[in-house]
Amino acid sequence: MCSILLIVTFAVALFLAAPGDGLMRVVLDFDRYEMFNGTDFFNMEKFRVRKFNRTLSVMNGTGVLLVDLDNRYTFGVDFARSAQGNNQFQAYPMKLAAKPFCQFVNLYYREYQHLFLKYTNLPFVPPEGLCPFPNGSYWAKDAHIDSSVIPLVVPEGLWRCTIDLVDTENGVLVSRAFMFVRLTKELT
Repeated sequence: MCSILLIVTFAVALFLAAPGDGLMRVVLDFDRYEMFNGTDFFNMEKFRVRKFNRTLSVMNGTGVLLVDLDNRYTFGVDFARSAQGNNQFQAYPMKLAAKPFCQFVNLYYREYQHLFLKYTNLPFVPPEGLCPFPNGSYWAKDAHIDSSVIPLVVPEGLWRCTIDLVDTENGVLVSRAFMFVRLTKELT
């Protein structure tokens, strides 16, 4: 009885000592990338998701941004989840709200650019910001997301990230792309 109490006390102490380091970890695996429209703005024909090894999918290839992007355009990301992975998606309240493009880059991208800079040639955004975002060829080589930035409370399933670019002058959706990722949790 004393040994069981000691084990339980030790387990609770481990969780309290390191609340972020539990027994579970999030695993994020790219499934696919689809461009719905926007060929006047992006050429993503050479951009693919491929299997890197048995446990990791990565993004590879080159995309060409055909125009400079500034605050004329709004950019946002919405999320939907298919709990069983059968492509029956339900909108999820989590999102990166649509903002003028330069604000989006200077707020969201700058905060997480460290996740992308070692795998891509995307420009570094300094503290004073970057506007407009320059056109050109951008590549990704074995790019993957560090799953430690995903909170444990995000549920498992197949996730669809809808990426929208809207022209604010006429309200037209000029580009839409989908990134599908599979989120699972496993014991560490």
